[in-house]
Amino acid sequence: MIVPDDGYMRIWEKGMLSFLRHTSQNISLEFVLPIMAILIVLSYFVLQRIFAWNLCDKRWIMAARGFLLALLLAVAVLAVENYRATDYYRFDCYLNAYEFYHYYIGTKYAREVGYGEMYAASLVADQETGMKWKHKSGTIRDLSTMRQVNYKQVLANAEFYKRNFTPERWEEFKKDIGYFKNKLVQYRWDGVIKDKGYNGTPVWSMVVGGLFSNRISTESEYGMTFLALLDPILIFLTFWVVVWAFGLRAALLMIVLLGTHYMMKWWHMKGAYLRTDWAMCMVMAACCIKKQHFGIAGALTGYAMLSRIFPAVMLFGVGAKGFWHLVGLSVEEIKTYAERLELASRPRKARITLKATLIVFTIAFIWGTYGFINGVVAPWLAADDKSISHFFEFVKSGGGGNSVLMHLFTMAVWAAAGFFMLITGIRALFERRLDMRYVYFFVAFAIIVGSLTSLSFFYWRGTENTMRLAASAPEEQGALYKALPGYWQGYIDKIGRHNEDISTWRVGFKYIFMADFDDDFKFSEKPIKEWQPKVNPARYSAGKEVWWRIQIWVLLFTLFAASGVKDYRAYLLGFVPLFFLVAPTYYYNMMLLTPLLFFATRIDQGRYALGMCLMYITGMSGWVFYGLWQQNYGTYYWLSVQIMVMVLYMLFLGYIESIQYLIQRRGTASEISEA
Repeated sequence: MIVPDDGYMRIWEKGMLSFLRHTSQNISLEFVLPIMAILIVLSYFVLQRIFAWNLCDKRWIMAARGFLLALLLAVAVLAVENYRATDYYRFDCYLNAYEFYHYYIGTKYAREVGYGEMYAASLVADQETGMKWKHKSGTIRDLSTMRQVNYKQVLANAEFYKRNFTPERWEEFKKDIGYFKNKLVQYRWDGVIKDKGYNGTPVWSMVVGGLFSNRISTESEYGMTFLALLDPILIFLTFWVVVWAFGLRAALLMIVLLGTHYMMKWWHMKGAYLRTDWAMCMVMAACCIKKQHFGIAGALTGYAMLSRIFPAVMLFGVGAKGFWHLVGLSVEEIKTYAERLELASRPRKARITLKATLIVFTIAFIWGTYGFINGVVAPWLAADDKSISHFFEFVKSGGGGNSVLMHLFTMAVWAAAGFFMLITGIRALFERRLDMRYVYFFVAFAIIVGSLTSLSFFYWRGTENTMRLAASAPEEQGALYKALPGYWQGYIDKIGRHNEDISTWRVGFKYIFMADFDDDFKFSEKPIKEWQPKVNPARYSAGKEVWWRIQIWVLLFTLFAASGVKDYRAYLLGFVPLFFLVAPTYYYNMMLLTPLLFFATRIDQGRYALGMCLMYITGMSGWVFYGLWQQNYGTYYWLSVQIMVMVLYMLFLGYIESIQYLIQRRGTASEISEA
C-alpha cells in the first residue's frame, strides 16, 4: 500500500480516532468500561490463587497476566476517549468559558474586584461594550451578601465598582469580559453572574494570577488554549508518577476510574483553568511517600491545601505514623527506666501490687477519656463559643457521666503523656533515633504553607480598604482578622458564607447526617424513584454534639488503623476523616483517585479486589442515580452513602493490615528471643 507523506497522521485521524469517537458516541462506555475493569480485577485475583498455579504452568500464568494488562490498557484508552467525549466541546469549543471566566477574571483582577464585586463589575463592563446580559429575573448575585439584586441598582452605582481600576486596567477588563461573553451562549452568559463567584484562596490567586492570568492575554488564542491544557497536562504527568511509584497496572486502573466515574465526568473540571492541581498533588504525594520522598510529599500536600484548604486533612495519616513512632520511642524509654529501677527483681507481692495498680490506672484513664470526649470535647466543639473559658465550663459541669476530678485527672494524664512524648522526641532527635522522614514531611509542608502564605500577606497589601465584602464583615471578628489584608478578609468571609450554604450537590457524611426521610417512610413500600430524602439542616443544628462525637471517634479509629500500615497507606487512610469532616461539591470528588491507590496496588488479594470493584460500582451507580433523580439530592445522598461504605471498608482493611503487622512483629520478637 502506498502511503502519502502525511499518511500515518491520516491513518491515525481517520482510523483510530474515528473508531474511538464512534465507540464513545454509540456505546455506554460509562458502564461497559468499569464492568470490564471489574472483570480484569477479578481475573488478576483468580490468577493469583493456588488452584490456578496448580492447574497452569507458570509461563501460562505470566502470559495471562500480560494479556490482562494489554486488555486493561485498551480499556484505559477507551476511558480517556470517554472522558474527552463527555462534556468536552460542550458548546463546540474546547475551552470551558463558564469556569474559565471565574478563575481567570478572579485571579487577574483580584485587587480590583476581590471576592465580592466580580459580577457587578462584569455587568458594568458588559453595558459599556454593548449589553448582552438580559436574564428574565432582572437580577444578578451580589457576591458580598450572596443575595440577588436588581441589575439597575448595580448599573446606577457603576463608578463605585470601577473605583479600584486604573483607566488602563478598566479597558483591559472590558476587553476580557468581551472575550468571555462572546464565548458564552446567551443563557450561559445570563447565568454566569448569578452563580456563587470565585473561591480560590488568596495564595492560589497570587500564584496563578502572577504566573499566568496577568501574563497571558485573552487576545492570544494559543495562550488561552495553553491555560486550558494545564489540567490535562497535570493528569498526564500524574499518570506517569503513579507508574513510577506503583506500576502501570495501578495507573491504568486510575485512568479507567477517572474516565468513567459519574462525579468526574461533568464539565466543571474540563477545559477549565487549573481545577485539578490540588487533586493531582494529593495523588503524587502518596506516590512520593511510597518512594520515600517525604519532603516532596509534604510540599505537594501543602500546595494542595493552599489551593483548596480541605486537603489539609490528608496530613492525618502521616501524623498518625509519627505519633505511633513517638509512642514506640516512649515505651522504650519507660522500659529503660523500669530496668534501672530493677522492678523485675522486686518481691512477687510488690510486682503483683504494681501490676494491679497499673491495670486500675489504665481502666480509669480509658473510662475518663471516654467521658471527657463525650462530656467536654464534643459539647465544646458543638458550641458557638469556642473560647478556653467556655471549655473549662464544660469541665466544671462534670458532663459525660464523670466528675470534675475525673476530667481533671484525664487532662493531667494526657498532658503528662504529651510532655513525656515531646521530651522523648527531642532526645531521640539529638541521639539520631528519631525517624526523620516524618520530620521532613511536616517541615516541607510548613515551609510551603508558611512561606507562600506570608508572601501573600505582603502581596495583597493595599487591599485593606478596597474590598466591600471585608468591610461588611461582622464587628466581632478578632484583632488577627482585622490585621489581615482586605483580600484575605474577603476570602475568610467568602468561605464562611460558603460553608453555611446548604447545597444538594455536595457529597460527604454531613449530607447523610442531614438526610430526612418521612417518619412513616418505608423503603419496601416505595418505588425506588421515591427513595429520595429531604435536606434538613435543622438535624445538623440540633445534633451538632452527636456530629462531633462521630468525628472524634472516626479520627481515633483511623489513628489506630494507621498504626501498623505502610507509610503511604497511612497517608491514603487520611481520606477516611476527610470524607467525614468535609462535604465538597460532587465534582471535587476527583480526589477519589487518592483512595483508589489503597486498593489498586493489591488487587491480587481478594479483599482489595473487592474494594477496587466498590469504587467502580460507585462510579456506575452515579449514572443510575442521575437517571432517577437528575441533579437532585437523591443522587448525591446515595453517592455519599456508597462512598461512606467504601471508606469504612478501607478503615476495616487498615485494621487487618495493622493486626497482621502486630502478629508478624511479635513472631519476629519471639524468634529473636529464642535465638
